[in-house]
Amino acid sequence: MKNENIFFLSHSSEKQVDILLVTGDAYIDHPSFGIAIISRVLENAGYSVCIVSQPDYKNRAFLDSLPDVRLFIGVSAGNLDSVVSNYTSNRNRRKEDDYSIDGCMIFPEGHLKRPDRASITYVSYLKQRYKHIPIVLGGIEASLRRFAHYDFVQDKIRQSILLDTKADCLVYGMGEKAVVDIAKRLDGKNDLFGIPGTAIAFDSNKLSVITNNQPYTALPSYEEILSEPYNLIKATMIIEENMTGLSSENLIQFSGNKAVLTFSPQKTVTQNEIDEIYNLPYRRDFPAYCESIPAYRMIKDSITSHRGCYGRCSFCAIASHQGPFISSRSESSIIQEALSISEKSSFKGTISDIGGPTANMYGSYCSIGGCKKANCLYPGICKNLVIRQDIFAEVIQKVKNTKGIKHIFINSGLRYDIMLTDEISSEYIIVNHTSGLLKVAPEHTNNAILQLMRKPSFTVFERFIQLFNRIKKKNNLNYYILPYIILSHPGSDNNSAEELGKTLIKHSIATKQYQDFTPTPGTVSTAMYYAGKNVDNQPIHIPKHSSLNNPQRNIVERLLKSNHGKNR
Repeated sequence: MKNENIFFLSHSSEKQVDILLVTGDAYIDHPSFGIAIISRVLENAGYSVCIVSQPDYKNRAFLDSLPDVRLFIGVSAGNLDSVVSNYTSNRNRRKEDDYSIDGCMIFPEGHLKRPDRASITYVSYLKQRYKHIPIVLGGIEASLRRFAHYDFVQDKIRQSILLDTKADCLVYGMGEKAVVDIAKRLDGKNDLFGIPGTAIAFDSNKLSVITNNQPYTALPSYEEILSEPYNLIKATMIIEENMTGLSSENLIQFSGNKAVLTFSPQKTVTQNEIDEIYNLPYRRDFPAYCESIPAYRMIKDSITSHRGCYGRCSFCAIASHQGPFISSRSESSIIQEALSISEKSSFKGTISDIGGPTANMYGSYCSIGGCKKANCLYPGICKNLVIRQDIFAEVIQKVKNTKGIKHIFINSGLRYDIMLTDEISSEYIIVNHTSGLLKVAPEHTNNAILQLMRKPSFTVFERFIQLFNRIKKKNNLNYYILPYIILSHPGSDNNSAEELGKTLIKHSIATKQYQDFTPTPGTVSTAMYYAGKNVDNQPIHIPKHSSLNNPQRNIVERLLKSNHGKNR
């Protein structure tokens, strides 16, 4: 009987493949899933590919059932960092995994389908059989953990995941170009040195040989971060700045007698390149179990219009993984995907989303080609940022006119500060493409906390509330703002939570879309959480909470509950 966890792309032999890809997600051939994109890109480059989803890493017989591998094995924890996937911000084990069949997190024998720090477990498992096949780490877990990082469940600094796994190479960021480069290098019997968007590890006494005396920037070492927590902030800021790709340098971090060297990031994909990626022959609703995957049900009829984010909020890992520049697909590519969706027998006429990390960043660009500024939107919108929300509105309108499509909703979130720059297109989007609840993310109401988050001052959100209310009144809409709020962020306290609840009530906003801050590896906010300081090396309050005692959440819930029914 064929194994449900093993999938061969077309024309791939079941005895030997060029590349084996292993993921912590249940496999779905849909472009919202990273492993689907990588597999199709490699197939398009002429390589045979086998995908292994959620391997039973305690079963040697399963390992022996896999095909031989000619070039390399790619390992990813999946669409999420495994620790973030497996735990709540209170360090409690989650009960469901949205990327597993029926949300079930465990195998029948009781162990996790996506183990904690899955990349480490998978590499160890694979090396039992594939002792001489290069192993390449990728995905968001590898990206965020490529240097020394804080692990919030273990409450400690861990060294680079490349050192913990002893893998041969690590791909960070969006890896389409890098994986094809790796395949070509190995196919030609060449080494993996110098590929943009990758990292390698080596013995630190071989530094001059490895770098060939080329310039590099040394990050604070693993030991220096352990001895002085503020060094994690310093390292994170350097890594973040280097992601711009503008005069980026190779980065090195020492850890004991080892070192990790990352080469400069891959260049942002062009429109032709991103079109080519999303025009590949994804089946979208394969395998047959798709509908049993909670994450799939959310995105099956959605369209990715662009990638990247120039917001660089302190708590967010998107810019560190997708990059700080926007790569937008062409109008024709988006419409073609919409047509493809409309032809599916399961399609009911509604496109659930057209967007990216932030929907209305589509089409925007920097007039000077970019810089090393930390944030194009903080403290205000940069004068060099060209915003084209009008183009985004036009694309939505044209997709709406496509045969078979009745409705389009924008569910990936909208930057309210960008909406203030073009009230005409904002009105069109709000009136025609929101479900009555407009998702925006002020994150907080206290300006000192917003500054730590690198978000605009609250007065900007108040201006947006005024715009939203004008649009509601003009169009006779019974619509509401649904704000996303982060509680217990570094620098916040019970007083700021009280202020937050009262401010939401003042503006007649009710929401249950608040979450407790989760210290995701690789973000500035996580570095502040660990160090107990802001980026200027000044002490700040670090909220601590548990499943039994969460004062900020209790305060906000009490205030909003007492006001329930009075405002919305």
